[in-house]
Amino acid sequence: TLRAPVSRRAAFATTATVLLPTSISNDAANAQGQESRDVLIATVKGANEALTSLLENWDTATLQCNYADVPRELLEAKNKDKLLEKASEFALFDKSTSVTSCKRSNRVVRDYIGVTGKGPLFGIEKKLVARDIVDMVGDPDAYFSALESFSTSMSRAASLSYIAGTSDFDSVNNFEQGKDSAESSNLSTCKDAIYDANKYLGEMISLLQQ
Repeated sequence: TLRAPVSRRAAFATTATVLLPTSISNDAANAQGQESRDVLIATVKGANEALTSLLENWDTATLQCNYADVPRELLEAKNKDKLLEKASEFALFDKSTSVTSCKRSNRVVRDYIGVTGKGPLFGIEKKLVARDIVDMVGDPDAYFSALESFSTSMSRAASLSYIAGTSDFDSVNNFEQGKDSAESSNLSTCKDAIYDANKYLGEMISLLQQ
């Protein structure tokens, strides 16, 4: 029976496969696994650093001051002459006749946690579940427990940040800069949820580095 000629390339590939030492195959697999693990660690660290930055700069990130208002007392009828006097002295009101009014904003927070379709944590949960995660950590159960807690905290943060934009007193009413209300708000509770989420990211980093 005649056989079709075998090309030199096919013959070499077959021979190489037969003669390839098992140790080399294992080394390649280990190298690939380590690379996947390094990528995952970098992803978790990046998320951790982003949330840490947000928490450390929370007041600045959630404060939006875009208005220069004339104090209400100057607008009262009895102060009309004083207001006109100030206006004649200066083309623009100076600091003695105007205040900066502000609002609390959820925009930066929601961008950071990825619920607006952008930001450093957009799609983060999918990235934290690698196909071979069981081979990457010594305690997979602990990792998935931390991941579940992280997801729960992030869901709370997403919900609270949304509600804050429509319900919080300082988010729907202007206040003089530096004089926001001290009452508890959805935005402040959202901060607590993000703090918890960041804590669980730290646990995941420790588990991956063991």
